[in-house]
Amino acid sequence: MKLKKSWISLLSLVAIVAVGCASGGGTISEESLGLRKTNLYTEKSETVGEVATYGKAAAGTSKRFDRAFENAPPMIPHDVEGMLPIKIGNNACTGCHMPEVASSMGATPIPKSHFASFRPITTIAKNGAVVKEGKAVKNTSDFKTVVHKLDKLSNARFNCSQCHAPQSTGAPLVGNTFTPDFQSKDAKHRSNLIDTINEGVK
Repeated sequence: MKLKKSWISLLSLVAIVAVGCASGGGTISEESLGLRKTNLYTEKSETVGEVATYGKAAAGTSKRFDRAFENAPPMIPHDVEGMLPIKIGNNACTGCHMPEVASSMGATPIPKSHFASFRPITTIAKNGAVVKEGKAVKNTSDFKTVVHKLDKLSNARFNCSQCHAPQSTGAPLVGNTFTPDFQSKDAKHRSNLIDTINEGVK
């Protein structure tokens, strides 16, 4: 087995060298490899990445970002200074983003999916079968996502910064040419996940 791995490693190395030779036969500098563009054998100051900086616009004055794709967690467009960390008993986000106050605050309302539990009621029958929502299932991955609507924000959704983050103002090292397709114009700024969660599932 070890001999086989050694041969695979050797063949990989030969392939890399062959590609390098085929690219013009010249020497490729280590600074041109990867994204660092600096000496790979040093950790001096020129190798340290740029410090991430974020927008300083106050909440309510910033321009919201389009979602990266349909139902993607939206980026936070405003300054979060003094709002973090979010704790279960202290969440600054809900003061503006709860559906009943969001429009008056000029904020994006927390979607319906955050006021629901997607966890099926699961038990084990006496014969050892897995029972979900009262139905014995053999393959749990075939079970459709269930939606149990709640009358309050789900305890699984209180930590907003687990999915939502401020957007860095720095230029990306690699440009993004991805263009999302939205099923509706509204989907750029609104979530319809609770209605489409089982879309495409048989």
